[in-house]
Amino acid sequence: MIENKVYYFSCKPNSRLVLNFDTIVTTPYSTAGNLHGKTEIDSLTNELVYIPQNDYTGHVEFTLSFGNNNNNDNVLDKIIKVQILVANTFKPRARIIKIIGQELISNDVVALVELIKNSFDADSKNIKIQFNDIFSNSGEIIIKDDGCGMSFDKINNVWLEPATPDKKSNSQPTFSSLYGRRMLGEKGIGRFAVHRLGDGIQLITRSKNETSILDDYETIVEIDWTEFTEDKYLDDIPVKVYKNYSPKIFTQTTGTFIKITQINPWKNKKAVLDAAVKIKGLESPIKPKQIQLHNSNISTQNDPGLVIELISNDNSLNVDLNNIKTLSELLDTSFYSFNGIIDEKGNILYEYKFNRPDYQAERRSNVAIYDLKKQNVDWFDTHTLNEIESPGIFEVNFFAWDLDTAALKVAGLSDYYRNIIKPNSGIRVYRDNFRVWPYGEPDDDWLNLDLTRLNAPKERTVSRNQVFGVIHLSSITNPCLKDQSNREGLIVSPQYEQFYKLVSASLNLFATERKKDKIKIEKILTKKGVSDIVTDSINNVRLKINKNNHSNLYSSDIDNIEKKYTEKVNDILERYMMAAAIGISYSIPIHEMKLRLTSIKHVIEDIEKNPLLQDKYLRLLSTYVKETEDIVRAVTSIMSKQKKQTVDLVKVARNVCILKESELNKYNINYNISSDKEFLAEIVPGLFNTAILNIVDNSIYWLRAKKHQLRQSLLEFQPQIDISFGYNDVGRKYMRISDNGNGFEDPFELLVEPYYSRKEDGLGLGLYLVNEIVIRNGANLVGYNDNGAVIDIIF
Repeated sequence: MIENKVYYFSCKPNSRLVLNFDTIVTTPYSTAGNLHGKTEIDSLTNELVYIPQNDYTGHVEFTLSFGNNNNNDNVLDKIIKVQILVANTFKPRARIIKIIGQELISNDVVALVELIKNSFDADSKNIKIQFNDIFSNSGEIIIKDDGCGMSFDKINNVWLEPATPDKKSNSQPTFSSLYGRRMLGEKGIGRFAVHRLGDGIQLITRSKNETSILDDYETIVEIDWTEFTEDKYLDDIPVKVYKNYSPKIFTQTTGTFIKITQINPWKNKKAVLDAAVKIKGLESPIKPKQIQLHNSNISTQNDPGLVIELISNDNSLNVDLNNIKTLSELLDTSFYSFNGIIDEKGNILYEYKFNRPDYQAERRSNVAIYDLKKQNVDWFDTHTLNEIESPGIFEVNFFAWDLDTAALKVAGLSDYYRNIIKPNSGIRVYRDNFRVWPYGEPDDDWLNLDLTRLNAPKERTVSRNQVFGVIHLSSITNPCLKDQSNREGLIVSPQYEQFYKLVSASLNLFATERKKDKIKIEKILTKKGVSDIVTDSINNVRLKINKNNHSNLYSSDIDNIEKKYTEKVNDILERYMMAAAIGISYSIPIHEMKLRLTSIKHVIEDIEKNPLLQDKYLRLLSTYVKETEDIVRAVTSIMSKQKKQTVDLVKVARNVCILKESELNKYNINYNISSDKEFLAEIVPGLFNTAILNIVDNSIYWLRAKKHQLRQSLLEFQPQIDISFGYNDVGRKYMRISDNGNGFEDPFELLVEPYYSRKEDGLGLGLYLVNEIVIRNGANLVGYNDNGAVIDIIF
């Protein structure tokens, strides 16, 4: 005997166990022991298999011997131990129904919504929800619809089967037969919603047969959820289902009636009214107009929609329920509106409208196509919007109002804003025209509008309390945007992240369009600033002095006061302007210096490891030190307190190149300076350097945007920035910064307004500060398009 080894296996009754060993075995073989079955060689696979006796369970031990029995030294023995396991199934306790209801149905409102979804799927036109004695244990909730109802067989074979696939065919969504509605209750858990609301349920329903004839009976279901306890198995608890051949609820029509008793009492009237407002907002106030939602053979044109009526036997509560208003009737009163369709590639076709009652002369509309990815090039460069990660086509709708008292009063909206607009503000999501929670709830700032507003003041963005938004999704065009099981939002996925970024970008585009009109209004309303008031006061004093013939006595004093005042204002403005300009661009030199210092550190480490290569490394170290000195010199020229002086503008262009070198190299952008000769101008060097730095920084961003856009179309593009100098037709010096990007998308006079930007995270202060700096240096800033964006600084 050359081997005696033990092997352990397990299998189920009535199965075949392949005996795999760690060595190659050969036939012939023999067995010894009580096998409780047999072994054989599989003729197809040539594998040795063990087949236990039918339904045998327990332990088996036998020996397999391979080799020549005439010579025991060559026999290979393998001791086989097999455990044959009992074939079993899950035996759920009845309590699992309660657990499912509590885990998947998070609150009473969600429970009611699940029941409403079932009515929607049944092609109901009307749903009545009645709250009787809702604050008491003896209260009841009644839901009645006029949908297609359910037959006795459907109750038994579908409704009583949790997670039934009745509303889902393979992986494709299904649609209702009458109105072609997209089925909402796919998961088959809506029936557990009633347990969330109360322990007693009576369901009465009536349907039509296959020939569209009304069934001659009502089906009645009675369930007592208190019977579903942990000491009973699910199949131990009978559910009463029977036919009533004398219909009392649905005498002439189909429908479903649910009465829930032994309820969990509601806290107070506010809880009921809050739930009612949410239920009223289930259907979108704006019908989607984007795309055919499903197969053209199914038409939704005749869908009358769903009317939800909420009533109570409490007179006071009933009055309040009847007074609940929806937002749909007020959307036409919005001052600013934006409707757009976003395609799979991140392009939006949108229509924007401005219509404020007290500025009718300024009202306008604009229809355009825009690539939303340009607003956040950094993110979309690292998160490519490809076919796999695209959320699909969807629709956005935004509406905003100005909240100043005068504007609302003129429009007659003061009370409406307080009672309807403000409580409903926020951006909601609807799938197949049905609300997806919690998006747009008062405590759900899912787009971080409040934080954005805090970081970008002065109406750079739209605040959450003045905007109402509706985003339309479709289960057909957006299949990867799925609900969480608890119905509390969408599952986070790459498609959701792209969806989130595109929604944020479209909202920013809305804010940009709106800012154009806000600027017009601000210019109309502009009041005199402090400096104008002081200057006017000085002029009034001068007039009085002249009137009294005292100009010889006080004229020089008045002139001196005006001069000192102007100098002081200019000094303060220059300090603030410098601080703001450096604040915008400070990260550029710091980033470059970090890169150089890291390189120096690595060189020193290499010298320590390789003393023989000191000459090579020292030369490299000298280069890095020189580059770092150049950056420090450039930064110093920006930050130092300076007066106007004669400066070579070519050196300014080179300074900017030094500070932006790593970005220019990273994105393969050519940076050309047209002249090596001096080109002198009287400027404040620090401020002027910052201005050119900002202009070049803008060019780099929008060149990247164009490159990203063309890359998607598989087109080559070599980005380029040119700095040139010269004299115009009237002999005035100019410094020109141009690029070969897409050019300016807005009038240049708009771009130099504060807080106007097409970048999603832009403050909108860059070109504004550049313009102010240029003016303070005795020059003019002019921007236009010529095969790209061109900015001239004319001295």
